[in-house]
Amino acid sequence: MYSFIIVDDEPLIRKGLLKKINSFSQELTFAGEADNGTDALELIRSLDPDIIFTDMRMPEMDGKSLMKIVHQQYPDKKMIVISGHSDFDYMKEAISAKVVSYLLKPFSRDEIHRTLEQAIEALDKERSVKQEVVLKAAENEQFSYHSDIQSLLHLIIGIHHRDKLPSFLSLRLKEALAARYHILLTLYAPDSNVQEINGLHRDYVYIPHSQSDKLAFMLLSYPEEQSESAIVEHAARTAELLIDTISVRKGGEGCVGISSVIRDFNMLHQAHLETIAALDQRSIADFGRCYLYNKQAAAQDVLLWERTHELLFLVESGQTAKVKELVLDFFAFYIRQPAVSLAQLKEQCRAMIQEVKKILSAYLQTHADGSPSSSLESVLNISFDLDSIREYLLTVLSSTADLLKDSSAYSSENVIDNIKTYIHKNFTKDLTLEKISSLFYLNPSYLSFLFKEKTAKNFTDYINQLRIEQAKTLLKNTDDKVYRIAKLLGFDNPKYFFRVFKKMTGLTPEEFRKS
Repeated sequence: MYSFIIVDDEPLIRKGLLKKINSFSQELTFAGEADNGTDALELIRSLDPDIIFTDMRMPEMDGKSLMKIVHQQYPDKKMIVISGHSDFDYMKEAISAKVVSYLLKPFSRDEIHRTLEQAIEALDKERSVKQEVVLKAAENEQFSYHSDIQSLLHLIIGIHHRDKLPSFLSLRLKEALAARYHILLTLYAPDSNVQEINGLHRDYVYIPHSQSDKLAFMLLSYPEEQSESAIVEHAARTAELLIDTISVRKGGEGCVGISSVIRDFNMLHQAHLETIAALDQRSIADFGRCYLYNKQAAAQDVLLWERTHELLFLVESGQTAKVKELVLDFFAFYIRQPAVSLAQLKEQCRAMIQEVKKILSAYLQTHADGSPSSSLESVLNISFDLDSIREYLLTVLSSTADLLKDSSAYSSENVIDNIKTYIHKNFTKDLTLEKISSLFYLNPSYLSFLFKEKTAKNFTDYINQLRIEQAKTLLKNTDDKVYRIAKLLGFDNPKYFFRVFKKMTGLTPEEFRKS
């Protein structure tokens, strides 16, 4: 619907024109009237009409001056001149001002209606063009925004390898980039799809994670000078609102890690690592709300699970079912220690996977460089609940056991041969008769008897002989201190190492090295 005003210094003319317009088939809104150009400009400024009917000769400001100002300041208005004079200068000015029509008084109802149709057709066309321009601009902004979000995600998770920042094209990201301060939130909800919560929000930039629908990032930017404490406080309030949103909409729990304040986008990956550390610092029994990164957080002593060697043996010997049982026992052990942090649990997982890598490299004849498992790190960086970590560990260890089942070094039908193989692989570790017997499901006394019968040596002497042979090699080929060699070979007590070494070689370690 369009609106119009009438500008004429003769009240009867205004009244007659309004009557003719009101009989027009299309609905128009009469916005107001004026008897001079000055008052007409006030109406235009306050009422913003679409169509202006104006006379030419009026007091204070005539139609000629009015047309010129409207054409300059309000070029989208449609003007229709109604005049009792066919003056050439007036006509010329009307053409210059691009009026819709120049009607001479007296004019008929049909002339008014035809002129209105022309004005409305022009308005419709212009409005359609504007809508297309606005829509196209919105589409381009949306496309640029989604492209920028991907670039931002790559910066956050550390896969942007160029030296300089990517070029951000959307207005939203340009504004964020220009801000003085930023802070990153990592939102995690194990039982919800957090990517359904929000796409575009005025308080933060929402970045869904590409690897997990349980995880998303929120970038908060602050253009004005603020204290760091005020920024962190605002970020914590935003985090609480996000968690409440998950609780209300999804009926699940969520937690948020909050980074320290950063000053530019180059620090986004570091901020991401800080949010991971913040989420990992909480205890495994806690699935609370939001956690601030604390650089000074002290690691607590952890009671280590004592059956790692057993689990690794089961993996290498291909006992998949028992591997699964022991993985569950591993997590049950730490659940009984609620003060253990998620970071400490993850570190235990890293150590276990590293040992599995060594086992696999030996069988596949590849080089184990000691670097962290990239697949494990990817999982740990997007997992902040026990179920996700347990599922990954179960999958990796059981599939490795399946892989090694047919080629295991412990596939001999002779149990003592399998035990000897295990000893040769692990003689530098703390090996006891009880541990070995539990691995191979034998009674310790029976194992001791059987081992002596098959090898002509008792269990402890057999292990010590392997250790002393290795010690002789190290004494000959390295400059390592004797106590370090003893510890490296599994002797916790250097004096005991000296006694065993002399008993088996007739020399002390120093005498052997000199000889």
